[in-house]
Amino acid sequence: MTTQIALHELRVMLRSPFAWLAAGLLQLLFGWLFLSAVERYIGLQAVATQQVSESGLSSYLIVHFLAPVSIIFMVATPLLCMHLIAGDKQANRYNLLLSLPLSAAQFVVGKFIGATVFQYLIVALSTLLLAILSFNIDLDITHLLTAGAGLLLFIATITALTLFYSSLSNRPILAAFASFVTMALLWLAAATSGNGLLQFASPSAHLHSFMQGLLDSRDVIYFVAITGILLTLGVWRFDAQRVRGASL
Repeated sequence: MTTQIALHELRVMLRSPFAWLAAGLLQLLFGWLFLSAVERYIGLQAVATQQVSESGLSSYLIVHFLAPVSIIFMVATPLLCMHLIAGDKQANRYNLLLSLPLSAAQFVVGKFIGATVFQYLIVALSTLLLAILSFNIDLDITHLLTAGAGLLLFIATITALTLFYSSLSNRPILAAFASFVTMALLWLAAATSGNGLLQFASPSAHLHSFMQGLLDSRDVIYFVAITGILLTLGVWRFDAQRVRGASL
C-alpha cells in the first residue's frame, strides 16, 4: 500500500502543470549556475596558471554549483511539497483519506517517498551536466558523490519537514512558509552563532561536511534521524485526526 500511495503521489506531481513549470525553471537555473561556475573557473585558471586543474574544478563546482543548489531547494521543496496533505484538506478529500483502510504510516511514508522521488528526478537531470563534463575531464567522482549524497539527504529532510507542516495546516502556502522559515532560521542561527547546540541542530553544518567530501556517520545519522522524527510526527498527526476527526 505504501508503494501505491508513493506511485500515486508521483503521478499527481508528474501531471501537475505547476510541478513541471517549477522543474523546468529549476533546470534552467541549475544550468546557468553550472555554466557560470565552469566559465569563471576557466577564467581564473587562465589568469593564474594557463591550465585547468581537474581536482580543483571538482571542488569549485561543489562550492559554486552544488552548494547553491542545496540553498535553492530550501525554497523549491516547500513549494513543491506544500500540497501533500494540506492540498487534500483544501480540496475536501481528507475525510475520504481518513476512512481508507490503510495505516497512518503507509499514508505518510507513501506521500513522502513520492514527493522525494520527484525531486530526486530533478537532481538527476541536473547531474547530467557533471556527467557530460566528465567525458573530457577526470573529475573527483568520490568528492562529487559524497556532496551529492548530502544534497539528497538534505532534500529528504526538508520534504519531511514540509509534509509535517502540511499535516498541521489547511492552507498549503502556510505549510510552505513555515517550512522555509524554519530551515532559514536554523541555517542563519548556525552561521551567526558559536553555540554548539545550534551548530549541531542546524542542517547546514552537517551538509557542509558532505560538501567538503567528508562522509561522517554522525551527519548521516542526523539527517536520517530528523527525517524519521518528522515522519513519525506526521503519522501521529494523521492518527489523531482519524480518531478525533478531520477538524483537528
